[in-house]
Amino acid sequence: MRRNDFLKTCALGACGCGALSLLGLAETSPEKSPGQTQAGPDETAMLRFQLDGARERFASLLGIMGEELDEPTRDKILRKLGGACSRKLAPLVNKHKGDLEGFIAATKTAWLEKAELDEKAGTLRVVGKPAPCACPLVKPGRTSASFCRCTLGWQEAVFSAVIGKPVTAEIEETVLGGGLRCSFRLRF
Repeated sequence: MRRNDFLKTCALGACGCGALSLLGLAETSPEKSPGQTQAGPDETAMLRFQLDGARERFASLLGIMGEELDEPTRDKILRKLGGACSRKLAPLVNKHKGDLEGFIAATKTAWLEKAELDEKAGTLRVVGKPAPCACPLVKPGRTSASFCRCTLGWQEAVFSAVIGKPVTAEIEETVLGGGLRCSFRLRF
């Protein structure tokens, strides 16, 4: 199968799954009169249903990518996805450009447990807090550990922007890979 055919098939499958989930949601949603807003608990249930459906389809997409694409292509796509996701942190990254220690201090409040900087060796080891995967796309027990390549792209984009030079990242441990936390070694 050619790459363009694969991508068209994925898009059609995602649209079809989305339409089916909406039909299922319509069957389970209570009737509303015109102008009536949905109540909090019903809205929460609907959002949980949609999120679970999106996570399931994303896990399926990763499986299909694993079957249809060679490893270098999958790696490239997932790293680009991580780089794109990292743009949400632009205000924090821009605030700390050239200030790696300040950036590390800011991220320790949110997701980092520790960071070990070895300027002489040009490495930084970042260790996340023990927790489930922070990505909202992940469905525990269903999402492939190959998805952690996305986080490599995220780490590389964020830390390259903060440090001001190219950074490469490698996985040491991930929650999806069976670890207690996520940790990465960055080289710059």
